[in-house]
Amino acid sequence: MTDLFDQIAALTRSAALSEDERAMQLGTVAALHGIDGDRVYWWAGLSRPPRRMPYEDGSGLALLNEVLTALPLEEVVLVATDEEPAPWPMWVLGRDELIALLEALPFFEYFVASPDGRTLVFDTHHNELLIASLDPSGAVSRSD
Repeated sequence: MTDLFDQIAALTRSAALSEDERAMQLGTVAALHGIDGDRVYWWAGLSRPPRRMPYEDGSGLALLNEVLTALPLEEVVLVATDEEPAPWPMWVLGRDELIALLEALPFFEYFVASPDGRTLVFDTHHNELLIASLDPSGAVSRSD
């Protein structure tokens, strides 16, 4: 995880969240979505079924951009899980900065959250985005 952290730190203008900020953000997300904070794959522990959006190899970032564009979010919290147990490095990024950052890196497992934790978008190792939202605006659909 150190290599991934270093790569992200070198590519972004934003500092990683502090340990206290990470704990508060993850605690909020876990409480809102009924997730056991000890899980590695938080998407597998959602209390409600997420919206599933499968994608073909190589098209995940385009779909993520489409999903994030449909949400009323200027900023998101990137949580770099990389199939490791917590603690995870986290950054607050603008949507465009997030997409550019992910394009510059080899794939790793992550999720993004709205700053209030009410909407989550997971990119899983199953080539699908999982969207969990407590808000009507999180009910995004694919434009085909």
